[in-house]
Amino acid sequence: MKKQLSKVGLQLNEKIKGVCERIPLKKRKTVVMGMCLLFTLVFASMLWDSFRKQEIQELFQIEHITPLDLPQDTLRNHLKDLLDGHKQ
Repeated sequence: MKKQLSKVGLQLNEKIKGVCERIPLKKRKTVVMGMCLLFTLVFASMLWDSFRKQEIQELFQIEHITPLDLPQDTLRNHLKDLLDGHKQ
């Protein structure tokens, strides 16, 4: 399996190298920068589109935590009473 993957990797490298060698030397930077710009624009548009979806917007809505209705006679008070009883 590893041999097959390395063989595919080598073939892919040769194809990319062949395509890049066909680009004139003076235009390579322009082509690479254009591809980077294209990739950035596609990525940004996909990201923008994904955040405009209703499901995503619902994920970012914050629900505030409501306080619990605990009785005044809490565990803290019980522990305080127990500690005060042991001191006396």
